[in-house]
Amino acid sequence: MSKAKSSELKGITMLLPFYLNEHFPSLYEDALGFRILWADNREDTEKIVGSSIIDIALEWQHGPEDYPIREILKKYNKKDVPILLCLNWHRQPPPNLENLGYAGYLNVPFRAAGLKQKIYEVLPETTKALLKAECWLE
Repeated sequence: MSKAKSSELKGITMLLPFYLNEHFPSLYEDALGFRILWADNREDTEKIVGSSIIDIALEWQHGPEDYPIREILKKYNKKDVPILLCLNWHRQPPPNLENLGYAGYLNVPFRAAGLKQKIYEVLPETTKALLKAECWLE
């Protein structure tokens, strides 16, 4: 089977946190082939969340009780969006990870293959089917 074409995967959208710098969207787009949603501030991120279909989101552990992406998704009733928590603050998942609404976590730094595997694990079957059909994990 052939690899997924970038244009085919652009239908999958990933939300990145606003507190990451402007280089992250292109890195993730290149590594994953997804359409990346990102703004450099909370207000614009909220506008994006309110007007977009989001398939998956990343939240970088920004502090012990600071989960802005999760809060924004809840505010706009996007509770079904799987969120992966990237552990860069103290590299320990919160004890109530699932109760907080996270689908899983990754230790930072991580490799593209590890990120792809986690994404594949948490995506709904309907979205995952496109990735499986195109051998995305190879």
